[in-house]
Amino acid sequence: MRTGISLTGMILLVAMTALAQFSENPFPDLRGERARRGFFVHGQVSSETTIAGTMMVELLANGHSVSASTYVRPDGSFEFASVMPGGYELRMTGAGGAVVHSQTVLISGPEPNLSINIPGHSNTDPNGGGTISIRQLQHKIPSDARKEFSEGVKASKKGDHQSALNHFQKAVSIDPELADGYNNLGSAHAALGQLEQAAKQFQNAIDLVPDHSLAVANLSVALCKMERYPEAEQLARRALKLDSSLLKIRYILAVSLIAQHRDSTEVLENLQRAAVEVPKARLVAAELFVQTGHRDDAAKQLEEYLRVTPEQDADRQRVETWLGQLRIQSVDRQEQAAPGASNH
Repeated sequence: MRTGISLTGMILLVAMTALAQFSENPFPDLRGERARRGFFVHGQVSSETTIAGTMMVELLANGHSVSASTYVRPDGSFEFASVMPGGYELRMTGAGGAVVHSQTVLISGPEPNLSINIPGHSNTDPNGGGTISIRQLQHKIPSDARKEFSEGVKASKKGDHQSALNHFQKAVSIDPELADGYNNLGSAHAALGQLEQAAKQFQNAIDLVPDHSLAVANLSVALCKMERYPEAEQLARRALKLDSSLLKIRYILAVSLIAQHRDSTEVLENLQRAAVEVPKARLVAAELFVQTGHRDDAAKQLEEYLRVTPEQDADRQRVETWLGQLRIQSVDRQEQAAPGASNH
């Protein structure tokens, strides 16, 4: 006997409609996207070797809780969209999460600039423990590849995805080890509706850097859109293990679970957490609550959806009608359950 949810056409239709409305390049700055307040922070890494895009910078509060994290760009720069004031441990990591550098920083005002200076000497533990040399974690990006990558980023921001694809393709042709180049190439393919090619390029990035959370996240989205749900589920779980703050990926996980008739409790948990960045997740959750007979909970989801979406939202009228029907049903149930109620 199946104990999971009953998949209906309505549930999957709502879920896939929201998924189709994802930006085709949904993860250019996931960590900045989730922040809603605080200071914009710019930083620059300098070292004797060229900084590769596979390096990550993290801000840790209380010495252990990651408050913000982002990848280092090919030119050595990095940005945090929103950081609350306070003291942090700034930590730079490479492939496999190995710590390359750590220092204490204080964020006390808007748009502070952080600097990371990496010494040229190695501090590698000969037995394989501790931090490892920057030279072991990085490779020198040819200037031509760096230029093509930058041009691709510019084209992507302008919405010229074909031009971006051409630039990223040139970048990885010049430097076949440029993981971020493959990730962005995959995003360009996805923006052009070429999901098979996109998935291949995301996988290329992951092959080079297994813990490249953006490529793993992007691949999970592509696989979900291709209706390869078991694989999408696996990649979504992997992305969340790398970075639990990727709320859009919780939606991908929920959709993948729905399509496989999996446990409704986990589905609802992920939908409600994803709703912060994917409001339509509440519509899917509402449909699931209706399916399981929890109409009051469904109504609460619809109320919250209407609270956060603009008046011009295309689904607003339909949701308002749906909410009205649920309220009428709730009143009818209360009247029938009232003492002395009788059927005529």
